[in-house]
Amino acid sequence: MSYFGVLMLIFGVSVLLVGLYMYSGHKLNIMTSRASFRNLDSEGWKQVGKWTMLTSLLIFLIALIAFIFKF
Repeated sequence: MSYFGVLMLIFGVSVLLVGLYMYSGHKLNIMTSRASFRNLDSEGWKQVGKWTMLTSLLIFLIALIAFIFKF
C-alpha cells in the first residue's frame, strides 16, 4: 500500500472539489485578497475553476504513478 498515493489521492479530490466550487461561479474569500483575483466576474471564476480542475488531474496522475510503483 502506498501511503503517498493515498495522500495524493485525497489532495487531488480536495483540489477537484475546490475547482468545482469555483467553476460554479462562487468566490473564494482567501483568493480575493490577491490583486489578480480581486475584480473577477462569474466568467473569470469559471476559468479559474476550470484550470484548477485540470490541475487536479495532474495530482491524480501522480497518485496513480505512486500506486503503480508503490512509493
